[in-house]
Amino acid sequence: MHDDTSWDLESPARADASSADRLRVDGGLLRADGGTTWADLTAFQRDCLEAVARCERDGKRCDEAGIGRELEDRYPNLDHDRLYPTLTVLVGHRLLERRERAEEGRVEYVATSGACALLLDRAERLAETCGLVVVDRAGDSSAREAGDG
Repeated sequence: MHDDTSWDLESPARADASSADRLRVDGGLLRADGGTTWADLTAFQRDCLEAVARCERDGKRCDEAGIGRELEDRYPNLDHDRLYPTLTVLVGHRLLERRERAEEGRVEYVATSGACALLLDRAERLAETCGLVVVDRAGDSSAREAGDG
């Protein structure tokens, strides 16, 4: 009888794979680690990813309360019973990482490289659709014409 209790755990080689190795293009769709595409996510899941990215960009707390504040204009009746399970699903899709802050007694969420790649891909597709120029301010690279890659 096999005594392997490592169900659903990645092998060490897979866990050490770079984030670039865990992103792939499949039929023109960018897929994150678990094969998740933008279209696979619900609108609320997408909004949660965007909220986490905005919190990180603006240096705000990325705990559940901070994410909720970021979403309150669009979802005025948002509560823990909707937000927490959604964040848990995004962690399961490997789009968010959950980090425990024991000294502060709270949990923070951080966007993974897969989430950032999905958000960037979506922004570039929208810009191309609208005929806009995309500028990468984070990397200080030069402007690109939409559709030029």
